[in-house]
Amino acid sequence: MPLSSLPLTALSRVVIAIFAATLLAGCVTNNSHNLSDAARQQKTAHNPDAMMRIGTSAETRGDWAAAAVFYGHAMQLRPDNADYVIAYANALMHNGHAEEAINAIHKAENYSSDHNKIQLTLFLARLLNTAHRSQEAIAALHPLIEQHPDSAPLRVALGVAYELSGDSPGAQQAYLTALKIDPHNIAARNNLALSEALDGQNETARKALLALRTEAVETGAPASSLATIDGNLAIVYALEGNLTDARQAAQGAALNSEETRQNMRFYSFLHASQGTESASSSVLSD
Repeated sequence: MPLSSLPLTALSRVVIAIFAATLLAGCVTNNSHNLSDAARQQKTAHNPDAMMRIGTSAETRGDWAAAAVFYGHAMQLRPDNADYVIAYANALMHNGHAEEAINAIHKAENYSSDHNKIQLTLFLARLLNTAHRSQEAIAALHPLIEQHPDSAPLRVALGVAYELSGDSPGAQQAYLTALKIDPHNIAARNNLALSEALDGQNETARKALLALRTEAVETGAPASSLATIDGNLAIVYALEGNLTDARQAAQGAALNSEETRQNMRFYSFLHASQGTESASSSVLSD
């Protein structure tokens, strides 16, 4: 049975069984102590925050199946909490259940406030893009943009969907609109530069990314933002045929040496294919 179709009582039994097994494994002999622990564990099974903490712990260990069970339990206890729904959908996606993840977001929209709808739609667009359904992502974003025309994140998400659908001018216009709303939006500037590079404007893109990286360091941007900028810089350098600087930038974008090697194989392919349609297509599909 798919994780999302488990009824609340079934999920409760799964959780309580896990806790019961833990108690039995402890070989505790004090019956009153056992009863007290069991009651406490049963209470925990109906506490969505506790379920989220256990799910997060499972996710940290890389156990996405367990994370989905606990996130799903929290979501069923609090279906109006967008953070719980998104965590559950993300775990489903990692388990290869893209359609269930998308359905979970759609279902949650029935319980959502305006703010939560923006959160949910942004994640829905990400899921649809990952599933190579960027036209559906565009269709999902447009109605919300009409309601919230001054939301820079929605415009950035629209740009990503346009880019993945092969509409580079549409993507760049979406990023530029986002920057009119929020001139310091790192995602919009980063994505705009990459889009320009894929259109052959390598020098413009490189200068924009180098300036963005300097500002990001000076303003204390998170490491994930710096890694994304470095990854895009590596792509631009590779498109220019500068594999030495591409390698250096790739090291900043990679989590480990193996990822650096994989990135360099990709950048070498870009260099070999630069100026051809196949090079641009390979980047867009990723």
